[in-house]
Amino acid sequence: LSAQFRADAASKTAQTGKIVAALAVRATSSTYFRADAASKSKNSEILSKRKNRWKRINLHVFSEKYLRLKKRLLEIYPKKSNLPDMKENYHLCFTSHSEVMFRDGEDHGMFLNLLALRSYADGTEYMADAEMSNHVHLDAFTDCPMKNASLLRMSYTKYFNHRWGRRGRMGEKYTYIQKVSGFNHRMVLDNYILRNGLHHCAAATPWGYEFCSVRELFPRDLGFAAEPFADMSRNEIAGFLPRYAKFPDEFRMNRHGFFERRSFMEFRRVEQLYATPRNFLYQMNRLTDESWVREQAKDNTGKPLTLNDIERADEKSVATMLSNEYGRNFRPDKLQDIDVCRLIDKDMLPSFGATSVYQLTPSQKQRIARTLKYDFRLPESQICRCLVY
Repeated sequence: LSAQFRADAASKTAQTGKIVAALAVRATSSTYFRADAASKSKNSEILSKRKNRWKRINLHVFSEKYLRLKKRLLEIYPKKSNLPDMKENYHLCFTSHSEVMFRDGEDHGMFLNLLALRSYADGTEYMADAEMSNHVHLDAFTDCPMKNASLLRMSYTKYFNHRWGRRGRMGEKYTYIQKVSGFNHRMVLDNYILRNGLHHCAAATPWGYEFCSVRELFPRDLGFAAEPFADMSRNEIAGFLPRYAKFPDEFRMNRHGFFERRSFMEFRRVEQLYATPRNFLYQMNRLTDESWVREQAKDNTGKPLTLNDIERADEKSVATMLSNEYGRNFRPDKLQDIDVCRLIDKDMLPSFGATSVYQLTPSQKQRIARTLKYDFRLPESQICRCLVY
């Protein structure tokens, strides 16, 4: 019996030793895990401090640029509330002072097609438009002016680059966007846009300039005959548009393959703004003076619009535009930019074996520029603009 008791005691002692060893291992591992967790926490704290430091450095470096961008966005977009975005009237303008944006009538027509597609894509309602040779004015009723202007400009740049073998962004980097509120403010904005051809001495009257929407307002009362819609199917219309373009059935084209303005622009609302054909005639023929400012002051919606706000030009250019309102400076025999571009593209480029001014060498451009200056008596600014010289 004593031997049996001794054997049992020895086995219990061995089991106790195993339990103690296991407990020691567990304690050691838990201590290790606690130390590892502490080290990880310390490392993450160091990393977070480094990230915060770089954030402070970046914020310090780019704070001025960030604040300028934030200020510009707040001017365009008011602070958002829980209510859905509301549409407002905006003046959209993008320019290209170093080169022309429209070299012929096909470029103007394709811009109208892209304008109609953009109207259908985001629900923008266009009230008035004027496409000059190197800049565009639009009166847009939209809730996304920046997106609308950027996508419209990008789509037209892709078309222009593809057609004329050009590369890169067209025109200045930024698009001018100005919110317009108030009855009289809106009327003044449309007056300036519709009379843009007159201000730039491209016509003797607002109706003399072809590439704007002034002829679409009160056409029957003023004796303008609208060009009839072409009898085209959807497949035929799609052949004149970019691939996968979406458009409704009410958008109609003319025989040249361009959407007619009256099929997608909101001219009825503009006619309601002018009320009568007689008032429309008066607004198109009146001279710009202080009465425009006094009328806008009745709206109580902010600073009155002036020609300088619309054109973003210097005082000398604005003074020239105001003098052009009399119609005496217009000369029918003067070559406009589109005439000069047609002269270059159709008559001069074939002799150099080129199809676009962007394919010419500097020496070839110099020869053409010399011909335009001494044979046609054109100003250097117009030559450089049309020849991209």
